[in-house]
Amino acid sequence: MKLTDIAPKETWQQMVKEICEKFTVNCGVQNIDNVVFCPPVGWANKACPLIKGNENGRLVCASAQQNLSGKAKNSKKTFIGKCDVGFTKFVTPIFYNDEFLGTAGGCGVLLEGDKLDDFYISKILNLSEKEDKELIRDVKILSTYDLEKNVKYLEEALLKIISG
Repeated sequence: MKLTDIAPKETWQQMVKEICEKFTVNCGVQNIDNVVFCPPVGWANKACPLIKGNENGRLVCASAQQNLSGKAKNSKKTFIGKCDVGFTKFVTPIFYNDEFLGTAGGCGVLLEGDKLDDFYISKILNLSEKEDKELIRDVKILSTYDLEKNVKYLEEALLKIISG
């Protein structure tokens, strides 16, 4: 079974768009192999598209996705963690009749009290300290409450699609 057996790609993409716009996160849907099925429709910050588009940086995103996806799949619950540069990431497993089909989630924000590894970001992107500071200046900081609201919204949106 695949994600498109539950709903057309347009339905999944609409959910991603809604969450990106409502919460300003890099929301996306990945299939069972962690391959992007529906990419973000916008970016939560200026650093993420550069990191994702950089050969060295892509690993930051991929390793965090694989790690959290595995935990979400095994626990059948949303998992919250961080990527190697410090952005908060949440991953919700998508199950249909107890069959794992992939994940949906968001990233690109910073949880209150956390800190980005701007040195690592500057090394990945080959930036000066000044350029790096400018790049991460507008990163959105979320309270735990706001992050939980985002996760709950995503879980409810997935439930609607799966049961719809």
